[in-house]
Amino acid sequence: MRSFNFDSITATGDGDFTPLPAGPYVAVLTQLTDNEAKEYVEVVFDIAEGPHAGYYSDDWGKSHPYAHHFFMSYKDSALGMLKGRLDAITASNPGFAADAAWNAGRLDMFVNRVVGINLQEEEYERSDGGTGTRLNVCQVMDAAKVREGKVKVRAKKALGGGRKGGGQTVTAAPAQAYDGPVPFD
Repeated sequence: MRSFNFDSITATGDGDFTPLPAGPYVAVLTQLTDNEAKEYVEVVFDIAEGPHAGYYSDDWGKSHPYAHHFFMSYKDSALGMLKGRLDAITASNPGFAADAAWNAGRLDMFVNRVVGINLQEEEYERSDGGTGTRLNVCQVMDAAKVREGKVKVRAKKALGGGRKGGGQTVTAAPAQAYDGPVPFD
């Protein structure tokens, strides 16, 4: 067992942390990893400005990048969304051309760039069968929109895809089996 100088360590309790509230933030991109097989780039971020700046810079945040990331898919069906995210990064960083860096294969040039994000609470099914809540990036936009207060917090996304805390969840009636004559043989 190792010994420690406990006089230089601040005591904390289990679960003794303040969770990051849902809502808009200016984020700094800290790591980008290309997954060619699945055609996406995983983008890890931290909070760049405001009272929560550096929120994920502690040891927990560094060892749990999946808790603060989003994806930029480059599948054919997602190219419009990719362009929108690259445009948001370009607009947030004057003098930086995100599409040119992307096309040059220079993901390293995105590190330390800022962008606006909106974090939404969403429910998920835990491995023990219970329901947990996590934050998920639901929007990527120009950081100026966040700074100007133009981005609103989104209502919690319920496990079934509906919204909690406002909004209305609509459920379709169950489908009925057809029991009539078959028009072809």
